[in-house]
Amino acid sequence: MDIVVALTNGKFGIVEDCMTTDDIEGTCIECWVENDTGFTYEEAIVAYCL
Repeated sequence: MDIVVALTNGKFGIVEDCMTTDDIEGTCIECWVENDTGFTYEEAIVAYCL
């Protein structure tokens, strides 16, 4: 399933094909990160899952 996450850089991201949210908070992952023109695929640190 896809999960929306809040990132430590103040943006939101989408993690694709995530089976669990148990280990994701506080880790650096690759995800789709929102920006002014849409989304880019990049590494970011997850603050918490929504």
